Amino acid sequence: MFKSSKFLTKTIVSGTMLLFTQLLYAQSTLVTITEDATATTSSLSNTDLYDFNDLSNGLNSNVSWDGVGSFDQVYVREANRFGGAVDESTGQGSRFSYVKSAYNIESSTLTLDNSSSYFGMWWSAGDSANLLTFYNNDNVVAQYTTQSMFGSLNLSQDYYGNPLTGGNGGEPYAFINFFGDAETSWNKIELTQLGGGGFESDNYTTRIETFNPDTDSQEALGTIIAEVSGTETTNLDAPSENWEWAFEESAPGAPTPPIFALMFFIAAIIKTKFLGI
Repeated sequence: MFKSSKFLTKTIVSGTMLLFTQLLYAQSTLVTITEDATATTSSLSNTDLYDFNDLSNGLNSNVSWDGVGSFDQVYVREANRFGGAVDESTGQGSRFSYVKSAYNIESSTLTLDNSSSYFGMWWSAGDSANLLTFYNNDNVVAQYTTQSMFGSLNLSQDYYGNPLTGGNGGEPYAFINFFGDAETSWNKIELTQLGGGGFESDNYTTRIETFNPDTDSQEALGTIIAEVSGTETTNLDAPSENWEWAFEESAPGAPTPPIFALMFFIAAIIKTKFLGI
């Protein structure tokens, strides 16, 4: 009887650990865009911002972002109708990052010094072949292709055309936000261009903390586009159950992960049913 109980206990513990692992990786990342279609910066506070204005045109390697992290490589271009967020000091377009295989850069990776749960960027001249992959070390937390952007009802015609030059009216321009939930963070972000075209982006913005309804405004949260878990993307035009708390004006904050409550529950079952205590 004792051996049988011991075996059952070991089996339940092993199963519980597997369930914990599944819970830990059942992560959710919310994708939104700024409500102001002409905005080229994040409206979230207490963030770190990186533009590419101080880099030379062309390929730059091992680029440091002081206090935040580093890029393995960045290809920089002067502002044109396809990219270059507004420079607040001049009111004109500025240099931007460009990923395109024809320019000998198929991807650009930002490695963060600290795991973070918010990333934003100005996405310009968007096409369906722009891919962002968020990693926690070598584990994929979220992989998002902008192809799903074009299926969103919230990406209206107001977002089409360069808001600075008025040109390129056939492609969208928007500041995109990525918010991790209470269990989701990343320390590496890879931008890749799939196939032809280019991946234009600017004004990279990061913060360790995710959205907090107690201190952040609803405006900073933006307009919902999609929810991403791993490689799965679900287009949304309203918040899912995972994110309803963030869109409620009086929300108390992100929900506490249920892992510890589940641990106590399983421990109680083991104690009473199998150990006879």
